[in-house]
Amino acid sequence: MTDATEHGSPKVSAADMEATRVARFKDLKKFNVAFVDSLLPEHRKKNLKVIGRGVVEDPRMSPPIAEDHGFTVAFITCEANTGAALHSHETAEVFMPLNGSLVVYWGDDGEEELTLEPWDTISVPEGVMRGFRNPNDEEVVILAMVGQQDGGGPVKWHPEVLARAKHTGLGVEDGKLVRLENFAMPEGMEEIETG
Repeated sequence: MTDATEHGSPKVSAADMEATRVARFKDLKKFNVAFVDSLLPEHRKKNLKVIGRGVVEDPRMSPPIAEDHGFTVAFITCEANTGAALHSHETAEVFMPLNGSLVVYWGDDGEEELTLEPWDTISVPEGVMRGFRNPNDEEVVILAMVGQQDGGGPVKWHPEVLARAKHTGLGVEDGKLVRLENFAMPEGMEEIETG
């Protein structure tokens, strides 16, 4: 940023805005091994960070708009019958499906659920276990937002998710994704980080 304009607002050039405050969807990096549930067949998805690091288990996931905004924004893409496993954050989390239905479930064991249609929005309260799945026959794109720059700290996973993930070779230590000795990409799945 440079000097203030005559009205007192900071002057920001188009080049500065483009470099630090614009995220082009076509350029976002897609991560498919971003969280501990990533290799479980029903929880495979792609995560695309936009604003703020937010909830990140893979430290390579850096957003193009990195400055602290007090919230984070991401896109998640899920193929048919996939989604996120039960987890919680110490902040609210907002989900909005953009091009199809999304089933959001919550509770200690995911016993409550409802279906969102495109552009419907849900805000799951802090500390509540939550997950989602794509009930459609095609990929769904979800806009996801969490409060706080760090997303309220590390993800808290349901114990069953952690136990199942361990068999895929993924674990979490100090809030970071770790590859265990038995880690191997499932047959037919390649790790991607594109953008």
